[in-house]
Amino acid sequence: MKLKYIIVFLVFSCTSMSAQFKITGKATTKDNNPVSFAEVILIGEDANNRKIELTNDKGDFVLEVKQGKYTLEIRQVNELLLTKNISLTAALDLGVITIDNAIQLEWVVVGGKKQLIERKVDRLVFNVENSIIATGGDALEALRVTPGIKVQNDNITIIGKSNLSVMIDDKIIQLSEEDLANYLKSIPSDNIKSIEVITTPPAKYEAEGKSGLVNIKLKKAKKDSWNALVGSTYLQRFYSQGAVMGNFNYNKNRLGITSSLNYLSGRRYNIQDDYTYFPTETWHTNSSYKSVNTRIYGKLGVDYQITAKWTLGGQTLFNNSQPLFTDSPFTGIYDNANGKITSYLKSNGGVATLKVAISSLNFYNEYKIDSLGKKITLNLDYFNYKTKDSRTYNGISVVENPYSQKYFAGINSNIQGITNLSGKLDFDYPTKWATLSFGGKVSNSKSNNHISAFNSGLVDKPVLELPLKQSEFDYTENIQAVYFSGSKKINEHWDSQFGLRMETTQTKIFAGSLSQPINKDYIKFFPTAYLTYIANANSTFSFSYSKRIERPQFRDLNPNTHFWNPFQSFNGNPFLQPAFIDNTELTYTYKKMESKFYFSYENNLISEVTIADPNSNEILHTSENYIDTQRYGISENYVFDRLKWWTSNNAVDFNYAISKSSLTVARSEQKGFNSRISTNNDFNLNIDKTLLFNVGYWYSFPGIDGIFTNKEMSSFSLAFQYLLWNKDLKISLRGTDIFKTEKINRSSIVNGVYHEGKNYYDNQSFQLSVSYKFGNKKSAPTQRVTGNEEERSRTGS
Repeated sequence: MKLKYIIVFLVFSCTSMSAQFKITGKATTKDNNPVSFAEVILIGEDANNRKIELTNDKGDFVLEVKQGKYTLEIRQVNELLLTKNISLTAALDLGVITIDNAIQLEWVVVGGKKQLIERKVDRLVFNVENSIIATGGDALEALRVTPGIKVQNDNITIIGKSNLSVMIDDKIIQLSEEDLANYLKSIPSDNIKSIEVITTPPAKYEAEGKSGLVNIKLKKAKKDSWNALVGSTYLQRFYSQGAVMGNFNYNKNRLGITSSLNYLSGRRYNIQDDYTYFPTETWHTNSSYKSVNTRIYGKLGVDYQITAKWTLGGQTLFNNSQPLFTDSPFTGIYDNANGKITSYLKSNGGVATLKVAISSLNFYNEYKIDSLGKKITLNLDYFNYKTKDSRTYNGISVVENPYSQKYFAGINSNIQGITNLSGKLDFDYPTKWATLSFGGKVSNSKSNNHISAFNSGLVDKPVLELPLKQSEFDYTENIQAVYFSGSKKINEHWDSQFGLRMETTQTKIFAGSLSQPINKDYIKFFPTAYLTYIANANSTFSFSYSKRIERPQFRDLNPNTHFWNPFQSFNGNPFLQPAFIDNTELTYTYKKMESKFYFSYENNLISEVTIADPNSNEILHTSENYIDTQRYGISENYVFDRLKWWTSNNAVDFNYAISKSSLTVARSEQKGFNSRISTNNDFNLNIDKTLLFNVGYWYSFPGIDGIFTNKEMSSFSLAFQYLLWNKDLKISLRGTDIFKTEKINRSSIVNGVYHEGKNYYDNQSFQLSVSYKFGNKKSAPTQRVTGNEEERSRTGS
């Protein structure tokens, strides 16, 4: 009997001696910022017995070793940050380890290469500063090569989905599509650190944005350093364009300063052809135009650390531009029976002048309650947008047989002012059970429009006087929002995040054409949820869901009407209502391969529509709430970076859409497939990595978008980059859309009339950029993350 117990004891002892125990912990700085991607080394009594792991982006680490005595070391960039003796007899949780001299890395090193793309639980991060093709341009050009993003006709969308909202340093930019594109063109890509693609944003972000958010993160100065950059760019399209830029960053002791200034001047030629097929006639309008633009953009940010826990800061920026558009629209009218021209409308040359001034001011106040991460952040924001848009046209209408001639002329002027005031209060409250955050925001937006217009129609004599008709359009929107979100690591395999945002909205519309103001109030809830399963070091499954809202743009609400000729016009719609979108994604990641299955439902979506009247031949371009779309899709993304001299990012997207229209004049339902492939490749051509090369290509197959049918389009690009003088001098040469294949061709049938648009927006270009950076590159032991880094939001509508 005693022998039996002895055998059991020996078996148990041997099992215990060979058992693996887990050591877990979290490495943070004294400011509670995670120490990411540091080496955690466990050294046994035999120095050859070593176990090494890396902390993740949250500072967490896990090691599995046998029981015994060990020395724990944490190292970063070959610097010893911490050493600790451990006697291990059971699973050990070291909790939060505070490290005073950790370096907050701005990139991750894998196999000696900087990662171009990082993936987090709720977003994809594209490190622009590590991309060859993205440098030397502007923010819109950088978005063109961002994985998962499509820029077409300056319209930014998520591939396979629809439009989104754009943020700069976590602040939403609430501008129309055209104004937003111009604003992004004023930001040099050399000022951009990274671009975050957030398809299912957490509850703390605004609910605005159909398919999610894009967050453009600008570069900041490192602690105890100063640096500056100057540069110049020459761009040759059909016409030429030039730009100069500079920025200066300073961060020492308690004071941090970030500033930049950019000036651009140049011309661009855009080709536009529209075909409208009436029952007996075809109207072909060529409204190609030349734009001349000068633009200046400036930014200044200052923050000051009053105490170790209290930081104050502010930021101001301005963006002024004066684009001038000239065109000579020509509409030929052809007999469908014989194809011969029967009449035409010819403009003597229209001129559109715009003056755009954008300015914003942000003040933030951050107070850290304790060293565990509890903090309060207050943001106050002011945004002002002013534009004066004046368009004139005049011309003749000619009928060939029998010959007759009439005249037309018109003018349209819209002076618009948009102001936004907002205040946002956020609480970060980590607990042992979960990491919590909650807060609220109030926002007031006002749009005032003074409209002056005249349209002569067709008359027998030349128009000598333009008696203007005055009207007003005012729009006011108030939003109050509260949110709650939390993230919890359930165990070593499961991670979760959840949230709920409630927004109450009050709108008031006044237009001269309305007998009384239109008031609309509503309350909506926007849930978000994420669940991640880490099967092993190489495989991860994740599920996410979010509900979004798309509010109408101020430009689309404005009932202002401007004409190309007496028969063709654009008109805003003050009766537009918000649309609501549900996004669901299931993602599987295996090493460098990501497979995503997604579903989205867009309800009451706002979309443009061209309505042609076969009786009067009038053609109206406007926007309506009329589309419900279900979209089922799958996307694959693979990053190849096994070779030190080659990084390749490859993607394919395939989806099936079912769109239903509530417009009686349009098709009630349209179904079809959409697909897109792309590849982007960076090459190091020498050992010193001073000669770099990029080649990129994408192709969109024919597909559908709502009531529209799109034809195929593609783009091929090349880029060279040469680094000199310790890589401080950068010379870049880039060719975009080299074969001139990025042409838009879309069609629709509305009111029984087939309409087709063919546009080319002068994307074929060759660009030479030169920039030089200088200054003190010393890195500090710590780098503080400013209080509004993840929280502040500006001009939410």
